[in-house]
Amino acid sequence: MRITSQKLWPAAGIILILALTLIWLTTTNNSAVWPIRNSLQYRVLTWRRGTLTQPVLGNPGTLQGTVRDMQDNPIKGAWVLVARRDGITYIARSDANGVYTIGNIPPGAYRPVAGAPGYDNVQIGGLFKQVRIKSETTAIVDITLPNKPSRTVKPGSDLWLTEPVTLTCTHPFESSAIRRQIHFKSGNRPNQPSFYYTPMTATTASQLPILLAIYPGPADTWECASLPLASAGYVVVAAGPTNYNFDLETEIDELERLLTFAQNGNFPSGDSGNIAILGGSYSSLHVQRLLQRRQDINAALLLGPSTDLFDMRRRLENEAYIPPFGLDRALIALGLPDREPLRYWLYSGAYHVRSDFPPLAILHSRSDKVVPYQQSELLAANLERADAIYELHFFDGASHYLLSETNDADTLKIYRTTLDFLDAHLR
Repeated sequence: MRITSQKLWPAAGIILILALTLIWLTTTNNSAVWPIRNSLQYRVLTWRRGTLTQPVLGNPGTLQGTVRDMQDNPIKGAWVLVARRDGITYIARSDANGVYTIGNIPPGAYRPVAGAPGYDNVQIGGLFKQVRIKSETTAIVDITLPNKPSRTVKPGSDLWLTEPVTLTCTHPFESSAIRRQIHFKSGNRPNQPSFYYTPMTATTASQLPILLAIYPGPADTWECASLPLASAGYVVVAAGPTNYNFDLETEIDELERLLTFAQNGNFPSGDSGNIAILGGSYSSLHVQRLLQRRQDINAALLLGPSTDLFDMRRRLENEAYIPPFGLDRALIALGLPDREPLRYWLYSGAYHVRSDFPPLAILHSRSDKVVPYQQSELLAANLERADAIYELHFFDGASHYLLSETNDADTLKIYRTTLDFLDAHLR
């Protein structure tokens, strides 16, 4: 039986559509697709091999090149990083001539990422093109960093506050404050639950420092962390994500809208020119991205922060720890560090510090089982290199998220350290 061309064309069209759909599913950055794709990919790889650890075949090689701007001028102090599948990284910074050298890289295919203050982040290579590191040879890769693109977040609208309610907490110490819920349209949709706390003695004529407290979960579950801060004389604007993921830009846009309301004087009793931000654990990622985006914040605090997602993934794959609260699933959904390093890079705040950061306090417990305290050590070391103003405080006890409801000595010391830092930079 002979098959005519008229019968072949529909079949060929279906095959082409299926092929294009498959390519789209494997390459798209659609936030509804890539987390599912990456999770399935991880399951397939670990089912076949049991681990993501790759064998090292041959002696290491070197990656070298020059980092320049769009005008071909060398960039000093740019970070260049390559990652293996299990999160192990090899890192260097460019010198005064823009030259970087990364040695001891196992042979293989890589997609380097790079960035520097004032410039956009870039990834070299993609699905069909990668940088090949060969044994005992030097691969030359010159990198051009575009200028940081201008970015404008559309302001929120229709802001209104609910009627005031008086609340009291007895732990970590007795405190009372006035709470109102914040409502506004954020990108033409209702905002996530956010709350506005003021001291009992505040009046509309008060000019109190504003603290945007970004919690690692819904803000109303952190009531007894907000009340002590408000009763100490701060206007507290409390927000927090409702689920864990690493597609954070929409959430950070909403936080920017809250900051804009604060700067425009829309929160009674608040000083619109005197604003700090606070976050910890998962929400430390939001604070670090806000610091990268904005230069109009007076001070910032990070509590038990994650600052290097590559290292977090490495520890997960080495079974050094399993983070709770579904954070392990979120890391897996982020993708493989060697194939999608730019997502890890974007939220690894240790590599995005600037000398003009506002004063920054870092607090971490050495007994933290969720975010290793070495994450804060790395951030502090890079802040030191950038000549930024910071404080680093370690505690031997306390919980993972340091503003807790317990009243042990460490928790009380953490609150005191937090308030001393805010008083020093906002009063």
